[in-house]
Amino acid sequence: MAALTEARVSIEEGVRAPYWPTSPNSFGGQINASNNGDLPGDIYRLIGGVVLRRKGEAPAYAGYLSSGFILPKGSNNNRVIAPGSEEITGSDGKKARLFLVSTRPGMMYEVGTSFVPVAQIDPILPATVTLSLKYPDGRQVVTQGLGDKFGGFAGKDRWTLDVPGVYRFTIEADWQGYKGYMPGLPASGGEIYVVEKEKPAGAAGLKLNLPPQSAFNPAQSLTITGSSTAQAVSYAAVIPGAVIDQGTVPAIGGKFQYRFDPAEIARRTPTYDIVNLVNGKPEIRDVVHLTFFAKEVTPGGATYHSFVRVILRGNIVIYAQ
Repeated sequence: MAALTEARVSIEEGVRAPYWPTSPNSFGGQINASNNGDLPGDIYRLIGGVVLRRKGEAPAYAGYLSSGFILPKGSNNNRVIAPGSEEITGSDGKKARLFLVSTRPGMMYEVGTSFVPVAQIDPILPATVTLSLKYPDGRQVVTQGLGDKFGGFAGKDRWTLDVPGVYRFTIEADWQGYKGYMPGLPASGGEIYVVEKEKPAGAAGLKLNLPPQSAFNPAQSLTITGSSTAQAVSYAAVIPGAVIDQGTVPAIGGKFQYRFDPAEIARRTPTYDIVNLVNGKPEIRDVVHLTFFAKEVTPGGATYHSFVRVILRGNIVIYAQ
C-alpha cells in the first residue's frame, strides 16, 4: 500500500532542467502532506506526456508512466533503474523488489455487494498477484492474475459478500521469484467489514465518546472510549501507503477502550511523521482512517452489525455519526 504523491510539471521549449524538492516541502499544504515532504518509503507515480505539433501535420502523442522512490538521506545516488532490478524501501521500512496497494482494511460494504479483487503494483511490473478472501462462515475463495502495463491488477472473479461480519483477505505478488507485499498488512491478512442493509428495531449501534471534532497532543497518545453490546470490537487503521493498526479490544460491561499511539505507529511505519525535522517539534499531518466494527445485540435479543469511523487529520479528530 505504497504512499503516493502526484507531481505536475509544465514544460515548455527552452526549459533546461525542471526540478522540485521532495524534502522539506509541504507541497502547498495539501491534505496528508507534512512539512517534512516525502521521505524514504514514499512512492511517486510519475505520469508524463508529450504532444508534438508541427505546422501542416497531425499532432504526435507520447505518454510516460513509471514509479519513483525516495532514497535514504545521504545516499547521493539518484538514478534511473529498470523496474524490479533492485530492492527498494517501503513505507514500513522493509525492502522488496515490488509493493502492492490493495483493498484497505476497515473498508465497509453492505450484504449483497459484489467484491472485485484489485491491486496496484509499484514499480510497474507484470507480477502474478494472488488474493484470497475468507468469509465469516469459513468459506474461502482465491483468484490469481497478471498485472497489466499500467501496474494494475483486477481479478477476473467477482465474489458476492452474502453474509455480514468480518472478512479476511490476504494478498501477495510474485515477479520472477521475487515476492511483493502490501506494507503493514499482517501476515494473517487484512479485515474488511460487511453490515446488513436493514437494522432491526431497537438497534442503537456502536458509539464513541467523542465530539464531532476535537484535537489531541501530537506528542502524546489518543485514547478513544465507546459503548457496545458486543464482547469485542474490531478495529483497523490505514494511512496512504500502509496498514498501521488492526486488531480487537474487549468490551466489558458495555464499554471498550482503544489507544492510538503516534510514537508506536511511527516506529512500525516510518512514513508516519510525528516530528517536524526542521524545528524538531512534535507535529502530525498524516491522515488516518480508523474504523471500529462489532456484532451488536438489541434489547430484544436480535443481532446485527455496526460500525463507526474516525478520521485523524493530523492531530485533529473528526467523528461523524
